[in-house]
Amino acid sequence: MWDVKGQGFTLFKIGVLWMMIVLGGCKKEAAQSQKIKPPVRSYVVTARIDKKGTNTDSEGTAVFKGDYDQGTKLLRYTLEYEKIVPEQISLRNGVKGSKGTLIRELYKPGSTLLGAQLSGSIVLTPLQERNLLKGYWFVAINTLQRAPEISGVLTLKQS
Repeated sequence: MWDVKGQGFTLFKIGVLWMMIVLGGCKKEAAQSQKIKPPVRSYVVTARIDKKGTNTDSEGTAVFKGDYDQGTKLLRYTLEYEKIVPEQISLRNGVKGSKGTLIRELYKPGSTLLGAQLSGSIVLTPLQERNLLKGYWFVAINTLQRAPEISGVLTLKQS
C-alpha cells in the first residue's frame, strides 16, 4: 500500500521547491527604487555678537548675516562690527564660551581696512556642515585685551 509518511515528506519538498522558485523569480527593484533622498535645504544664517557669555564689559557689537545651501555646501556671509578694534575675527566650532576649533579666520590686522564690512564664502566639508546644522559654530572677535572680547553663536533658519 502507500507509505503515508513518505508521501507527506515528498509533498513538503515539492512545496518548498515551488516557493523557492516563486520567491526567487520576484523582481526586487521596488525595494531599491524606494530609497528616498533627503531634501536639499537652504538656510538663513545669523549671529548677534556681543559681550554676553564672554565675561567682559566691552561695548563692541557685531552682526553676522549669511546663507547656506546644502546642495552646493556653500556658506556666504557678511559681518559688520562697531565700537571694537579687533586683532582677529574667526569662525570657530565648539560651544560658546570655549576656545573652540578654528574653522576660518575672517579678519586679521592688515587683511582689510579696519571697520570695513567683511564678506566671503566657504565651501563646507560634511563634518563642518553637520556641526553648523547642529548649532556648534560661533564667531569670536579677539582684541589685544581679551580673547575672545565678544562672541556669538550662528543660528540657522530654513528659507
